[in-house]
Amino acid sequence: MSLARFLISSDVLSRAQGALTLTGREAHHLMCVRRLGPGSLVELIDGSGAVAKAKIIRVNGTEVGLQIMDVLEQQNDCLPINLIVALLKGDRMGWMIQKATELGVQTICPVITQYTVVKVDVEKTGRQIVRWKKIAGQALKQCRGSRVPTIYPAVSLEGALEKVSYAKAKILLWESEKKRSLFSAWRDQGNATPVAVIAGPEGGFSREEILACKGAGFFTATMGTRTLRSETAAIGAVAAMAAMITCKRLQGTASALLSGT
Repeated sequence: MSLARFLISSDVLSRAQGALTLTGREAHHLMCVRRLGPGSLVELIDGSGAVAKAKIIRVNGTEVGLQIMDVLEQQNDCLPINLIVALLKGDRMGWMIQKATELGVQTICPVITQYTVVKVDVEKTGRQIVRWKKIAGQALKQCRGSRVPTIYPAVSLEGALEKVSYAKAKILLWESEKKRSLFSAWRDQGNATPVAVIAGPEGGFSREEILACKGAGFFTATMGTRTLRSETAAIGAVAAMAAMITCKRLQGTASALLSGT
């Protein structure tokens, strides 16, 4: 049976020196939800790739004392998928970040387009990022991942295109595309990675935005005949890309084993 996992801050393990104290939400979850006590073993993750095995040595009110038994090497279990998605309202954005984290995306960049309906409040931007990172951290625990995606503040389309300029395959989900599928768009770019995927607002992209994306090297692709909500299109595309990239990796591993390399 897998050990229960708990999320800690990214700098805690480097300062722990063999022991640390868990407080707040994670301590409450350990004591009151999982009902663990002294002697139990748990795993700690910091969202940056580190995974540690620890033993509970004391439980005291709102705090849990832990002895670190072993720290595994930094792991990067993210897939080389970079998601640009139109800024969504409230819970829809949180849901999308949760599912994208579970699927293993590398980065998430909310984008403000001509037809984005969400009004951006500069004063709330910092709080939004904190909330999104918390959602991603909790999703990481549930899916037993080791690294959360990088989540950027909402930017213009131009700014988002700059952030993924390094991608070797670029795909724009576009409702007016009728012939090229997601699979074909990736194949036509040599099945290369990393991949950047753009999902726009439900009002679609303007003509100028489509031209800007194409000018940045994006291939347009369709998700089918139905008009999807932004978060559905984004997660559907990420799930499909994750499956195709995983299949490619497994085929490469199988070929290497067969060839003896």
